Amino acid sequence: MKRTTFDGIKASLILVCLMLLPSLTLAQTAGNHKRLRKKWREILQTADSLRLQLRQSADRGKMLQWGDSILMAELEKSQMSDKKKAKFMKHYGKIQKRLALYDRKLLWGDSLLAARYNKKSFDTAYIARPQARWTVKLRGNLSGADIQTKTKEDGISNKTKVMADFRGTLSMAVAYRGIGLGLAVNPAKLAGKNRDYEFNLNSYSNRYGFDVVYLSSKTYHGHTDVGNERVDIPKGLISQKALNLNFYYAFNSRKFSFPAAFSQSYIQKRSAGSWMVGASFDGSKTVVGADEEHPSLKPMTIRLNEFAIGGGYGYNLVVGKHLLFHLSALPTLTVYSHDYTKVRSENTDEDGQAETVTTRTSMKYHFPSAIVTGRGAAIYSWRNKFAGATAVYNFSVAGSEEHLQLMRNKWRLRMFFGFRF
Repeated sequence: MKRTTFDGIKASLILVCLMLLPSLTLAQTAGNHKRLRKKWREILQTADSLRLQLRQSADRGKMLQWGDSILMAELEKSQMSDKKKAKFMKHYGKIQKRLALYDRKLLWGDSLLAARYNKKSFDTAYIARPQARWTVKLRGNLSGADIQTKTKEDGISNKTKVMADFRGTLSMAVAYRGIGLGLAVNPAKLAGKNRDYEFNLNSYSNRYGFDVVYLSSKTYHGHTDVGNERVDIPKGLISQKALNLNFYYAFNSRKFSFPAAFSQSYIQKRSAGSWMVGASFDGSKTVVGADEEHPSLKPMTIRLNEFAIGGGYGYNLVVGKHLLFHLSALPTLTVYSHDYTKVRSENTDEDGQAETVTTRTSMKYHFPSAIVTGRGAAIYSWRNKFAGATAVYNFSVAGSEEHLQLMRNKWRLRMFFGFRF
């Protein structure tokens, strides 16, 4: 009987221990997490304290000398002899003079940037400048392009549509008082899987701004329809080099901010819109190569040079305190064009010798020949952070279907996350 009672008590104790073991493990894990959070909180507080000291030193014009007090304190605590300390201070004194000179130049440059940055040329009830000096953004970019042509030959309609491979890049941008610099990397190009090249340059202010886009692509592929017959076009037969420039001028720049949506260098506080005028240039060289398997494709070179002017409208919609939506369209009509095609053909001269003949044909102007630029954006902001997406779309049409009409689409989608400090 005693043996049975003892075994029962022993079993009960084991059961209780097993029941308490998960709780003890969870308590220990929670304690570890709590200590880890405390450690990270101390690290962040130290980093923020150093940041604050650096900013205060920069405001006094001593950004490069902000660590002097720390260095002197460590020097006093060191076991270095007085002779070595004196030698070190003599050498460090020369360095301090140089740092003081550079600090004066930096302070002068920063004062100029600050005056430009804080200049109130807008209605502060609608637009504001971020108080932070620095802005850091991480961006993912995706872009694409396609070409469509229409021709008629002997009453037969010929339509071609080709598109280039999508191009994806990762980039990082850093801005100080509204002046920024970015660096982009194309993983596919680094891996040798993409032969296309694209360059983007843009500058946005409340009153005016511009976009510059250069594209060199050898990956166009698609199909051509000759009558009721469809023929596939592989990569490598069609290549293009294109330059597109867009400029805008916003009339209501005191209340409407383009950069609030696209560069985040301003903050749109209340909804506002603006009429705009703009100008566009579209220049391209498209080369169609010869291929025995695709006799329907004529080897030719297409040169387009289009200049257009026009007007449009843009609007920033502010929803609550955190959301901003942007939508704008700027259609322009061509006022000057210099478009032509060059076709090479093999002929036989009087002596029976083969010769290459190049025929140049001007492309007739056909209304409406136009260049259209559309933009859209959505941004969510909280505290000193922001995230969102922007899109830019370019469409151009030139020439006449009776000879050759060419339509070109180009778009870019950008997603980003950033913070200010």
